[in-house]
Amino acid sequence: MTHSNVTFIGLGQMGAALVPPFIQAGLQVTVWNRSIAKAEPLEAMGATAQANIADAINASDLIIVCLSDYASSNALLLQAQITPLLKGKTLVQFTTGDARQAQAGAQWAEEIGLNYLDGAIMDYPTKVGRPECMLLVSGPEAVWNSCANEMRLLGGRMTYVGAKPGSANVLDGSLLTMYYGNTFALMQSAAMLQAEQVDIKDFATALQAFKPVIESTWKRTIEAIDQQNYAGQEASIYVHSLGVQSLLERAKNAGVEHGLLALFSGYVDRALSNGHGADELPAAYEVFRPQ
Repeated sequence: MTHSNVTFIGLGQMGAALVPPFIQAGLQVTVWNRSIAKAEPLEAMGATAQANIADAINASDLIIVCLSDYASSNALLLQAQITPLLKGKTLVQFTTGDARQAQAGAQWAEEIGLNYLDGAIMDYPTKVGRPECMLLVSGPEAVWNSCANEMRLLGGRMTYVGAKPGSANVLDGSLLTMYYGNTFALMQSAAMLQAEQVDIKDFATALQAFKPVIESTWKRTIEAIDQQNYAGQEASIYVHSLGVQSLLERAKNAGVEHGLLALFSGYVDRALSNGHGADELPAAYEVFRPQ
């Protein structure tokens, strides 16, 4: 380990989950939270709680921040009496935000002489510290190398994704878009199953068999977007439009919420209007891309 001590700022559900792996690894751990009572379980594990954020920052060379938003983080770290204390330290920002905020944080850090990484936690609090837990970090490679061993305590899939400060946030947003899209699609499917009195457990079994089709479609879509080549021989967007329209009608007839399928139908219709009827489904990406 490069760092023998670490301070955690923010002890919400996720912030508190980041702490135990460092205690278990034998590092000297300091914690701070606006409501100091949240630190009590971590104190029982061996952490030192500080009521004053300046004392918490002074305690360690490595600072890990996990707050609800960048406004909350800035309100703490940009205080005139706090900013000078950060010079020469390393700060890893796991606060929820976007690439612009990450870039602004990196620029501020450079101005004050703070080593800075921005990151995202791609799993639930209960999974932190486990081999399957995925986290993303971006920023200067030298800074990453200086704390990589410590960061890997947080999960077996801790991944450095490049020097651009906002890269982790961009990937976070992309993965969460997939997460929510798939989860809401699952709920839509469940509603249609229930309307027709089909057991959702049967759906779960069928889904496992159908996964290779889904995964091959994802793979094909990624390749097509990367190569900007939407031609193919499997099924044209016109054919897909008939399938999506059929799903929309089925949902309406079943009396279930169908707004999600209406969105799908709208995207396909726009792709058709843009002249992609003979192309394959990935051509609908042109509806989403920056104009």
